[in-house]
Amino acid sequence: MTPALPPVPLEPSAATNPAKGIYFIAASQFGIAFSFNCIMSFMPFYILRISPHSAKETMVWIGLIMGTTSLVAALAAPFWGGLTARVRPKLLFQAGIFCNGVLFCLMGFTENLPLLLGLRMLQGAVGAVSTIGLVLIAGMAHGERLPTYMSLFQNSMTAGQLIGPPLGAYAVALFGYHAPFVIAPVITFVSLAYCRRHVQDLPIQPVGPKAEKTFTRALLWGWGLTVVGTIHLMFLPSILPHLLENFGLTGEVAVGAAGTIMMVYMTSAILGNYLLVRLSGRWGISRLIAFACLSATALQMLLYFSGDVYVFTLIRLLQTAAIAAVFPLVISTFVGSARGATLGFLNSARFVGNAIGPMMATAILAHADVLTLYLAIAGLTLAVWWGFAKNAG
Repeated sequence: MTPALPPVPLEPSAATNPAKGIYFIAASQFGIAFSFNCIMSFMPFYILRISPHSAKETMVWIGLIMGTTSLVAALAAPFWGGLTARVRPKLLFQAGIFCNGVLFCLMGFTENLPLLLGLRMLQGAVGAVSTIGLVLIAGMAHGERLPTYMSLFQNSMTAGQLIGPPLGAYAVALFGYHAPFVIAPVITFVSLAYCRRHVQDLPIQPVGPKAEKTFTRALLWGWGLTVVGTIHLMFLPSILPHLLENFGLTGEVAVGAAGTIMMVYMTSAILGNYLLVRLSGRWGISRLIAFACLSATALQMLLYFSGDVYVFTLIRLLQTAAIAAVFPLVISTFVGSARGATLGFLNSARFVGNAIGPMMATAILAHADVLTLYLAIAGLTLAVWWGFAKNAG
């Protein structure tokens, strides 16, 4: 029998005020999300610039480079969760943050598409360390506060998605395409320093047979619903050059507009997430999830009828405000008795959605039209929400 490990000494501030540590977990997650997303507004333009392939082949490369990172992260997320049964969660979290910053810096020095794809895949593998953030929060939070802390965790990622794209676009406009690959690692390493100082170090997480055997039908539908919610948030950046061209915006003007549009709708996602989660105690989680999915579906279809870029942006910000709370609401439904691999499985849904979003958008647009894409997303949302409501209600 393996001897019991001695308890991990805690810093006084973390031991007496775990909530403070949760805020710094969120801050560290912001750094990771920033490095993932600061390239989202300019990467399609960058790939178009360096690609030796035809327009249709380049469209596929854009989808792969922007989406494969999250697909790898989805595969790695349960692995990171399972590691908490062998290695202390905080140590894993810090290692993942450090490796993410190094890999992102290396990405700024290649103009070879296969090599760029390889580096993005490696970044995805270490980016799945956000699973450890969920494990840390689940170990430090208490029952009624859990949805609020999960919302904070989600909003920290959304803030990285919000601030990253416009800063990336503006850095490219001012200093060239290499600048974001220097800015993002600096922010990541600052986040690492805060995490090291302020986050409570939990012991190795035990694996209980009941805790890990929770892969029920309801959980699978919840996983699928999180995938769909993330698709809503992440499908747009990869096709913005095409959509903005239809609105008469091209070149550097289009790059700046892409960053601004993403900033606006990610801001609305943060606000919508916060407000809906605050209503969970009054309305109930299932009812709020239904409201989010049905509203986002209707607004998805309204995007097709937007006559100019301003109406399009307004509809988009309402859509993201509605759908953003799906992840914290779904995960709060199941996380009470879950640890390790189960949390990794739930977290992997975000990465699958991050991957499918741009890949689905570019693949459909390369062979069909925008209406087909919008119909596909709307239909998928209704189908998965119905399955979740039937099995988890």
